[in-house]
Amino acid sequence: MSSLFLQQLALSVLIAGLWISGATLLSERLGSKLGGMVSNMPSTILVSLLFIGITQGTPFATETTATIPLGMSLSTLFLFAFIALLPRGLTRAVADSLGTWLVLALAASLFQETGRITWTVLYFVIALTTYLLAERVLHIPAMGRTGKSFSLSQVGLRALFAGSVVGTAILVARTGSAFWAGIFSTFPAVMLSSMVILTLSAGPAFARATGKIMLLASTNIVIYGYFCGLLFPVAGLAGGTALSFFIAVGWIWLLRPLIRRGR
Repeated sequence: MSSLFLQQLALSVLIAGLWISGATLLSERLGSKLGGMVSNMPSTILVSLLFIGITQGTPFATETTATIPLGMSLSTLFLFAFIALLPRGLTRAVADSLGTWLVLALAASLFQETGRITWTVLYFVIALTTYLLAERVLHIPAMGRTGKSFSLSQVGLRALFAGSVVGTAILVARTGSAFWAGIFSTFPAVMLSSMVILTLSAGPAFARATGKIMLLASTNIVIYGYFCGLLFPVAGLAGGTALSFFIAVGWIWLLRPLIRRGR
């Protein structure tokens, strides 16, 4: 492994661990709606695309963004399967939802020539449909703050667990293919670790409530990837990353009225 890849791995683990730990704590402090809105802001994908551009060039990083809508479609279906299965137990939810993701990823590899627009339309249909199913069929209500307090060691353990999940995903994802790099850059490591942490800490009902909001709020990652693809060639890696992140934050802000109207 190159030293640059090891730097990417270490930075991804650090950022993801701190981000997920902070986001899950925020969820429990302020409720599932706000927590779900911020939990899936670009974190590991930000680092992944940045280092792909550094190690393999800006054109390759730009090409990689084309499969982000497909990757997020798979991740959204993973999350919906998780929250639907969680009443049957955490182990069952983790195993079956990851199995769902793997089967769908292998099936999607048969359609590598499909364009970005098709995947993007499909993704938004999946995101809206799964959110409505969680809202109106599964009847998952929003949850308020838990009121629990946490020690520094508990926060550290959250960060260690989340970072380990993300680091493992990055190691598995190392490939020379732009298609698979894009798929694995959106592997649901953040969703998985967030859901496991919240289930163990705040209970299945709270985890499901947060996951429901993440189904819709995760659209910001597709927005982020789309603008990275547009801005990398003209603004460079650093400029394109920064501008795309702020646009993703703005997108989440625009979604607030819709999320507030939910259960």
